Amino acid sequence: MPCGEPVDIENPCRIIDASAVLGRHRSRGSNRSLESLLSTCFSWSTTAKQFTAHGRETDGQIRKSRARRRVNKSVRPEAAPDEDLLARRRGKRRGMLLRGMTRSSRPTLTRCFARAALVVAAALLGSDACLAADLDWRRLGSEATEVLADVIRIDTQNPPGGETAAANALARKLEAEGIRAEVFESSPGRGSLHARLPGSGGAPPVILLAHLDVVPADPRGWRFPPFSGALEHGYVYGRGALDAKGVAVVELMALVALKRSGQPIDRDVILLATADEETGGKAGAGWIVQHRPELLGNAEYLLTEGDHIHLAQGGRKVVQVAVAEKTPCWVKLIARGEGGHGSTPPAQTAVTRLIRALDKLRRYRTGVRLVRPVEEYFAALAPLEREPLRSKLAHLSEALEDPAFLAEFTRNPRQNALIRNTMTPTVLEGSPKTNVIPEDASAQLDCRLLPGERPAEFLALLREVIADETILVETLLSFPASSSDSTSGLMAAIRKLAATDLGGAPVIPSVIPGFTDSHYFRDHGVASYGFVPFVLSEDDEKTVHGINERVSVENLRDGVRRLVALLRALPTR
Repeated sequence: MPCGEPVDIENPCRIIDASAVLGRHRSRGSNRSLESLLSTCFSWSTTAKQFTAHGRETDGQIRKSRARRRVNKSVRPEAAPDEDLLARRRGKRRGMLLRGMTRSSRPTLTRCFARAALVVAAALLGSDACLAADLDWRRLGSEATEVLADVIRIDTQNPPGGETAAANALARKLEAEGIRAEVFESSPGRGSLHARLPGSGGAPPVILLAHLDVVPADPRGWRFPPFSGALEHGYVYGRGALDAKGVAVVELMALVALKRSGQPIDRDVILLATADEETGGKAGAGWIVQHRPELLGNAEYLLTEGDHIHLAQGGRKVVQVAVAEKTPCWVKLIARGEGGHGSTPPAQTAVTRLIRALDKLRRYRTGVRLVRPVEEYFAALAPLEREPLRSKLAHLSEALEDPAFLAEFTRNPRQNALIRNTMTPTVLEGSPKTNVIPEDASAQLDCRLLPGERPAEFLALLREVIADETILVETLLSFPASSSDSTSGLMAAIRKLAATDLGGAPVIPSVIPGFTDSHYFRDHGVASYGFVPFVLSEDDEKTVHGINERVSVENLRDGVRRLVALLRALPTR
């Protein structure tokens, strides 16, 4: 029986309103504690068992009475009590609930009382208790595993993308659950999905965002083919398992869970599974914000990838929520020179000019700059560490003035990336053939800027370091940095989740060295946060954009459960 449909005690076949029961309880001015009311509820169940047992006892008495009358018809009724009459009298005093019920239906009475007790308890405890009773999280986790494996098998390497097929696969699952879904394309094959689960309308919508494109995967070194969706030892393997098809599937299954529960939250829940995030999002989230802004529905919050639940020393869980990101400044350096045959090289070529420029950038060290969000992030991490690191993180600005500590601190690539701008050569292009000197050679740089940095000033610095006017510096992608309030209602809901589901794990607003599609929505006025309810080890984290990318079945199951709890914990207005 679904929660919210308690059984009428006097007629188990009729459904009554739990709020009416609670209303009568409160109207009598009772201030009994929850424990007291729960005790009363469970005493109803005990009473039901007693009535059922009494019914069996009464049936036996009736059968014995009739047998005696058949054996000894000479006995006058006055000589012995009429068992039928006694049974009827007992029924009036103690067994009113048995009236109109057959013997075969009486055992269900106990279940009716127990279920009524659970419903009243759930109404007092809130909808979370009801969900826990009704939803089969193991089944939801199994479904999430199957859906993810199917979606991983759809190759959406970007470029070229081809996300429409993956979006259609998710849409079919939603439609099967009675949730309307729309798939639309920014260009042929570049599909994104939109679905909206209505709430009560008491608060603005919340958006769940993930992307369906993935970075390219070289099958060499993989335990299984990267687009196999293989399942082994409780893990689903494949490109996108964590980044970010696994996130999309958990968000989808959260909508399914809410729909099955029959208990909408105060907000509409909007699911966006988009194209093109891995190359900047212009054909996905950026296109939606520009061309289909009505799909955002005046949302107040957005939840997407970015950070997760970390395992600290001793296995302690730490919840990190990305409230800010470094901004990308992707650059292409283009060198030009005289082409020709490789056997007769000129003194200068496009390749040698490019190498010289890259070497200058390699030797240049960007300056240390501790921005406030990063300083607050490490200060929040400090209590989790031992001395002397604890004190140094708590006063990081002073600690970084020590050259020895700075060298030790920046040995960690992630920590180094959070205190300075970075430049990483990635894509190199030149001659298509060994014996041909190219006229053009190029290198792409993945540059990441700290919050507050201006891309134009950074590009001017690049040109100054290279000091070669023949090298063309071309911007591929750049946008301003953005951040969200770390004291919002969504952050409060995450803290509640950490307190109830994660043993009081600390919640730390973080700054991530990468970037997501959040900035498109922040620019549109939607407070956006990077948090995936997965508990990830360092080994799991390293598989993102690497070989053997994987996510555990446990994370898929618990991720759905935690996300549903988080959505229900969002404050109302």
